[in-house]
Amino acid sequence: MTEQQVAIDCGARIPPGWGKARRARRKTTVTIREPVGSESFSTAWGILSAEPGLDWVVVQQDGAAYPIKKTIFASTYEEAQPGRYRKKAISQLVQVPPGVVAVLTTREGDLEVRHPDYVVIGEEGEVYANGAQWVADNLQFL
Repeated sequence: MTEQQVAIDCGARIPPGWGKARRARRKTTVTIREPVGSESFSTAWGILSAEPGLDWVVVQQDGAAYPIKKTIFASTYEEAQPGRYRKKAISQLVQVPPGVVAVLTTREGDLEVRHPDYVVIGEEGEVYANGAQWVADNLQFL
C-alpha cells in the first residue's frame, strides 16, 4: 500500500480531517543556577557560554545543563513548584494519521513525519515534528 503524501508548510495547511490540534504543556521541570565564573557548555547545537549576572544555567532532570539569558528565561519559563521551573509555552499538536506521510516545510528544511508521530504548530504558524515517544515522555495533554 502506498502512503499518501501531504505537503504542509504551515499549521493552517494541516488537513481538517486529521482532527483539531491538541494542546499540551511540558511536564518535566528544571532547576537553575548562577554560572560559576565564565562557563562553556558543549551542546548538540554548538558551544554556548554563560556569564554571571547575564545568564542562568538550566539543569534538566537528567543532569544535562545549558545556558540561557536571564531575560529569555523570565519570559519563557514559570515556576512550577518552589525552585523548579517549566517552559510556559503551550504546544499544539496533531497526530499524523496511519498511511500518511506529512512532508513538512520547516525552517531547517523538509522533513517527513509518519504515524504515530506529531506535527507541532509553532507560535508563528510554523510546523515541526515531535516523536510520539518524546511527546509521551515530556508533554501532558490539557
